[in-house]
Amino acid sequence: MAQVKVDRSLLEGMTKRERQAFVREMVRQERERQARQRRQRRIAGWSAAGAVVVLAVAGGITAGVVSANNAAAAEAEKEAQAAADAARGPANMLTDGLLLQSDGTTVTPVSTGALGGATPSKSASTAATTGVLDVQLYVDPTSADAATFWSAAGATIQSALTAGDLSLELHPIAQTGSADALAAVAAFGCFAALQPDAALAAWNAMMQVGIDGAATGATFTAGDVTGVLTTAAATDAVVDCVDADTYAQWADAASTRATTSIPYATDAAAATSGVTVVAAGEVYNGSLTDANALSSFFADALAAATAG
Repeated sequence: MAQVKVDRSLLEGMTKRERQAFVREMVRQERERQARQRRQRRIAGWSAAGAVVVLAVAGGITAGVVSANNAAAAEAEKEAQAAADAARGPANMLTDGLLLQSDGTTVTPVSTGALGGATPSKSASTAATTGVLDVQLYVDPTSADAATFWSAAGATIQSALTAGDLSLELHPIAQTGSADALAAVAAFGCFAALQPDAALAAWNAMMQVGIDGAATGATFTAGDVTGVLTTAAATDAVVDCVDADTYAQWADAASTRATTSIPYATDAAAATSGVTVVAAGEVYNGSLTDANALSSFFADALAAATAG
């Protein structure tokens, strides 16, 4: 029961019955007052709790929206970066080719950035001052000519490279634009970018497919890329690069550039056949099966480069 203190002066002059009635009324009023206070406190509690819930829900919605936006932005950035990487081409192929040099004992690839635009750089010839002949090979791995040429001259070229007599810039191209050739070019790009020390082994493996198939007329196909990866001991990164077709766009663009114009040729020329050999700006027009003729061409090109 509610406790009420009554001023006794208010009870003076009242009969006992009147005093009891007065006190009961005072108690009733006090009880109602306390009940009102309790209701007000409960309502205030509900409002506060509701505000917390609303804030929590609103905060959750905001966080969810921000998280979704961040994820979408990250995915868009990833896709944009992948597209930029594909267009830029492989690292170490700033010229659309991989340059190999030797100190007379060990062959090493030359590190460069990736192609940053539509026009590849050109490695400067130092033949006149160093006596080292610069050689560029534009080869379609799927071409029967490629197998013929590499079978006849591959060992001679690599021997001269190892001895430090020449530098060798490898340009695999899809001369006919076939899917098989583009797969080979893109795969080589993965080696150049991610495992350049194994790029020459990959090149040899591609050429060997055509050499082995020469008797039956079989040439390199996209299905042979797996064997090349195994033969060249490709790393997981290279395998992933090949599986993702990372450099497919570059392979097509680089091939188009080469079949339009070769920047190393002193006289206007383009890679219009399965094999194009350039040395110190001179284009080889001899037999692809005659290693001696190729060696004479190299000697003449070096003599011309150092004559001045």
